[in-house]
Amino acid sequence: MKESGGPPERDPFADPSAVLRESDPADIAERAGVPFQGGEFRLSFMRWELFVTHPEISFRAPKFLDTYVVKLLAFLYLARAKAGPLANRWVPYRELKDGLFYAKSFSETVEEKLCRRFGEELEGMGAACEALGGRRVDQGDLGMVVNTFPRLPLLFIAWRGDEEFPPNLRILFDSSAADYLNAFELRMLCGEVSSRIIAVADGRLELPPAAEGG
Repeated sequence: MKESGGPPERDPFADPSAVLRESDPADIAERAGVPFQGGEFRLSFMRWELFVTHPEISFRAPKFLDTYVVKLLAFLYLARAKAGPLANRWVPYRELKDGLFYAKSFSETVEEKLCRRFGEELEGMGAACEALGGRRVDQGDLGMVVNTFPRLPLLFIAWRGDEEFPPNLRILFDSSAADYLNAFELRMLCGEVSSRIIAVADGRLELPPAAEGG
């Protein structure tokens, strides 16, 4: 008899996939702010598009976005969306629901990683964000808004260091962000976006044409 080391790990795709299969696609599309045409949802993500089919739930994306995490986040975004409009109020991660619990990890694994890479090279970060569809805003020494899923913009604010203060970087969220993904998932989302900002700046990622679905 096979020895058991505990209960099997639950497939993280199981619950969102079940919600999507059992839901009216028109309702999902309205709540998530995405079109549903030809049996698939079309989600804008930065400058590209992700596709999730219905009722047989499958995922299609440009190769550089066709990852386990992006696929899972796309399913979760569609399954959880609450149809609320953007609040147009930026808040730090710790002010999101349950964000304080993960705030230290978020700062260390996402914000500080970006700051170490770009603290003295803000123009490189700005150019990489623009290549991913970001737009400049008047915040800090560099402010960039990068749209991820349709109702989940991210605001990156960076400050150069000087004689008194080291370089600093923060990521802010629309205060409605937790209506779409929870704090842990938003940390995953920021990790995915940040890793691509760094890869573009380092010349390790050749981006495909915009709005290419696969």
